[in-house]
Amino acid sequence: MLSSSQDLLYIILALSILWFTIFLCWLLYQAARVLRNANDIIETLRDKLELITDAVHLIKDKVDHLSSGMGMMNKMVGGFAEKFLVDKLLGKRIKKKEVEREKSTSKKKKSKK
Repeated sequence: MLSSSQDLLYIILALSILWFTIFLCWLLYQAARVLRNANDIIETLRDKLELITDAVHLIKDKVDHLSSGMGMMNKMVGGFAEKFLVDKLLGKRIKKKEVEREKSTSKKKKSKK
């Protein structure tokens, strides 16, 4: 079987190449698993980002809808407030003028006596 040391060298080289091949296959398998896990993580991340994007769009739409309603509400409340304040201010001015008229008429009456 082993007639020379060269035969022993060939057997050791063949075993070394076999183990190296097995190691390379195992390494390729591990690399494929890592890539598959990375792909799964990226896919999950993509799904989560899509959910977040949908939620943000939903919130944006609701805020836009609410702000348009608030614009109408603001106009209505502003109109009521303006009307109330104008009436109140005009009422104070009218009362002031009436009080001034009464004072002036009472002074005129006193001066005539």
